[in-house]
Amino acid sequence: MVLFFLPGANVQVTAGYYGAQPSDVQFLIILFYAGFVGFYILERRFFIFFPIKRYYIIFNLVQIFNCYLMYHITDITWVYGLRFIQGMLFASAVNLSISMIFSRLHSERAKEVSYSIFFGMLLCSSPFNSFVTAEFIDSFNFDELYLYAALAFLPGMLLVLISMKSTRHIKPYPLFSLDWVSFILFSGPIIAFGYMMVYGQEVYWFWDCHMQLALFLGIVLLLCFVIRQLTLKRMYMDISIFMNRRFLLGLLILYMMYIERFSLSISNQYFLQVLKVDPIHLSYMQWFNILGIIMGVLFALYWIVAHKSVKWIWILGYCLLLAFHQIMFFSFESEGNDYNFWIPLCIHGIGVGLIMVPTILFTIASVKPHLAVSAAAICLSVRYLGYTSSIGLQNFFKLFESNQHQQIFQDYLQRSNVILQTYFDKETTKLMKNGLQFHEQATAEKLIAQRVNNQSFVRFAMDYYELMSMISICILMLIFLSPSLKNMYKKLKQNMVSPA
Repeated sequence: MVLFFLPGANVQVTAGYYGAQPSDVQFLIILFYAGFVGFYILERRFFIFFPIKRYYIIFNLVQIFNCYLMYHITDITWVYGLRFIQGMLFASAVNLSISMIFSRLHSERAKEVSYSIFFGMLLCSSPFNSFVTAEFIDSFNFDELYLYAALAFLPGMLLVLISMKSTRHIKPYPLFSLDWVSFILFSGPIIAFGYMMVYGQEVYWFWDCHMQLALFLGIVLLLCFVIRQLTLKRMYMDISIFMNRRFLLGLLILYMMYIERFSLSISNQYFLQVLKVDPIHLSYMQWFNILGIIMGVLFALYWIVAHKSVKWIWILGYCLLLAFHQIMFFSFESEGNDYNFWIPLCIHGIGVGLIMVPTILFTIASVKPHLAVSAAAICLSVRYLGYTSSIGLQNFFKLFESNQHQQIFQDYLQRSNVILQTYFDKETTKLMKNGLQFHEQATAEKLIAQRVNNQSFVRFAMDYYELMSMISICILMLIFLSPSLKNMYKKLKQNMVSPA
């Protein structure tokens, strides 16, 4: 899980190391996610074919070799492919680990507990990764992170070699007729959508030929995938599942939650850019968000075990997300203290933790048992779409809305503006008193430009959080209008929840 968001732990350092742009770093994370999403269903064939011990050793060795290549390669073009393969290997690790846990749990409550633990860890992976890697990036070269990542796989593989037996619990299913075509057709639109969300705004969307090509290929591959599923006897993914209204409701709740989950990155940028918090201290602040996630997951687990209606769990979760965005909306200032923000960070974590596990359980329990694998794969795809959509929205607000505000501010930066001239003279005098003997006026102009940039960022952040608040209100209205959803638990007993 640490590998998931490793390039985004310090975007500037990663971009500088590869000689790339910050948007390229976002695309590295998206490719990892796309490999996980696209390979999830096909991976189950490999999981059934190999004995558990041998399978664990194989994908760990491949992952170690992959990290070793990442350690040596500095050309980001090759790194794109390696990150996609890392995502495929992550799918193997997730399916194997969760299946090993499920095979040793027999009670309904134990399965719900294990599911909560896994998704709680997944929610914590991004802030925890910032904490783990912040001081490493500050103390070591960036490429050494992948060397340490490769070495980190060795203790687990050694434990597997020592503690596990080479036994097979199920009859192997031969590795023939692997549906690689569906895997490619499904992965193509996923990558194309992520590419458009990352680079769209900076190239003015479909004015750019690469955007047009990505859109065309995405639509063509998606249509080919749907047609192929309708003609295959053994479908890669059963698309008839989309006829279920309760399933679609669960997907909508999950999609919107993921968009609001990653709005936290705007707050992190605010702490770094405006409040001048260094990455190491920002990683310490993330522990309040982790604490909130743990509390939210535990509360959700308690109410799930008590068979409380998922409708009220959703309402409480989205009310907390609405509270977080409103608190931050009124807290964005050009100056502030970082210790004043631990409460909203904790509230955001509780809201996300409350929504995640009940939504996935509700969504998978809404379909028939033989469709559980397809439902889990679609939930995974929707989470990916939510993450990439949040990147697209943030890029739009950051590049377009921020520029709009900056243009408005610059209209007032005239010598005839008495307030500006007074501030300019004040800053010039302050610089001279502090020992600056030359170019004090040019330095004062740079300080004013920096304040304008900070104010533009603050206005962009407020606009974005206003949108997130409106989304929360709309979702709350939809949930209030929905009927009681308590009968989820009856279907959950019959439906084997598939890890995703």
